[in-house]
Amino acid sequence: MKIVISAEGRGIESNIDTSFHRCSSFLILDIEKNTLIALENTTKERPSEIGATVGQIISNQDIDAVIASDIGPTAFEIFERHGIKVCHGDGIIEDAVKQIKYGRLPEITKAAIQRYTSLKQSKMKKEN
Repeated sequence: MKIVISAEGRGIESNIDTSFHRCSSFLILDIEKNTLIALENTTKERPSEIGATVGQIISNQDIDAVIASDIGPTAFEIFERHGIKVCHGDGIIEDAVKQIKYGRLPEITKAAIQRYTSLKQSKMKKEN
């Protein structure tokens, strides 16, 4: 199983970043091969369309599952289209990896639309 986790740091001792598309890095773990790649999130400072870009980058990595605190509608739709399971995790990454191995992480079945809509509306008000 190959998974991606939104991370605050670059190792499994880091915490899961609560902002999926604006996290500092994505950890790509292949559980069977016991490999870890830290992929810097170079899109985190973009003003818009981050969910689409991040969703596409991750879906191109041959990923089976994503672990995140929550996820916006655009990235969620891309993952759903590519058959990538999205699971809820928080806290230390290593703990979440152990939980997903045993099927103990709850699956996220819909995007966190309210949070991302509120952020977008707040940003629009500031710009006007």
